[in-house]
Amino acid sequence: MRIESHRPPFAELVLAREYAVKIRAAEASTVLQRELPPELACELKDAGLFRLLLPRRFGGTELPLPQYIRCIEAIAEADGSAGWCVGQGGVFANSADGMDAELADEIWGKNPGAVVATGTPADCKATERNGAFALHGQWRFASGCMHADWLAAMADLVHADGRTYFGMCIVPKTDVELGDGWNVTGLRGTGSREYRADGLDVPVHRAIPIEVFRSHCGAATGLPSGLLFATSFGSVGLGIARRAIDTLIELAQGKVPAFGSRKLLEDSMVQVGLAQAEAQWGSARSFLLEVAETCAAQHADGSGPDGAARTHLRLAATNAMRTSGAVVDKVYELAGSDGIFDDHPLHKCFQDIHALTQQIQARPAHFRGVGRALLGVDSLESVG
Repeated sequence: MRIESHRPPFAELVLAREYAVKIRAAEASTVLQRELPPELACELKDAGLFRLLLPRRFGGTELPLPQYIRCIEAIAEADGSAGWCVGQGGVFANSADGMDAELADEIWGKNPGAVVATGTPADCKATERNGAFALHGQWRFASGCMHADWLAAMADLVHADGRTYFGMCIVPKTDVELGDGWNVTGLRGTGSREYRADGLDVPVHRAIPIEVFRSHCGAATGLPSGLLFATSFGSVGLGIARRAIDTLIELAQGKVPAFGSRKLLEDSMVQVGLAQAEAQWGSARSFLLEVAETCAAQHADGSGPDGAARTHLRLAATNAMRTSGAVVDKVYELAGSDGIFDDHPLHKCFQDIHALTQQIQARPAHFRGVGRALLGVDSLESVG
């Protein structure tokens, strides 16, 4: 239950909710195919849902952070994998105005709906020779690569003059060899497969320092990608947890537990547990939105989110992910054996949220970093 009369709907949220119906209808296919069905992915691109954070000058929406959170949450409530993919695409688009103009125009100039996927590198290197970089390596966890147009392959960039630093080679997806490596139980529909390159020539202007992606604060939010990924995944977690709560409420209306005589909704432990889950979810969501609204206000006045706002955003996003996991666990337990079946929504919520909480952005160690900053051991600006 959302109590937010002071946060009315807006055009992009209405659109996200409309497409959420289609996303939910395609959920079985998404799980089976282990990717967003191609026709659905194309519709989401055409609708502009992958360009919510893309700067307006490239045809994007440049949506403020609180509105972005609500859109990703709405999509994830329909299917966590879809929310994850739309969020991933949006975060990369946030860096468009920090790139070389030629490269940004190649990606989004003629196709504002273009999607860029990344991936985790394993011993990857790009060496400059004859006016281009030769890219070698293998990348895993490339969420959204099946519907992506481009891939941002992280690697050590070795220049002809000996300069070496960590960066990214932006390459058309068609230029790499896609593998599989995505046999998982949670967030199956993200299609987070692997890919490899063996001596792929990359034009120099498509090889960029990692800071362009990690540190650049885009026009939409004034925030770097790390905090946006955390916020996006926190929004996905909230969407998954919301679905779990609503599924339990629906289940309790008719279920009579084995060897019992009363419906689940009459069980006092279910009543208490549900109320606690609702409070946990609502508190985590309100905290995230409140901090996001502070960040958006500071960005709008030209100062940009300060160290305190960024620190609290990291805290609120981490809390949203961890709390969403706890909420789903509680609801799953209250539902009894129904949730163990593959075709039950609670089974999917359980698997998806536990894939999410294993991601690096959700690790509890982020609480330590925030705590050190709040205590003055580290500066507020050190939290990212």
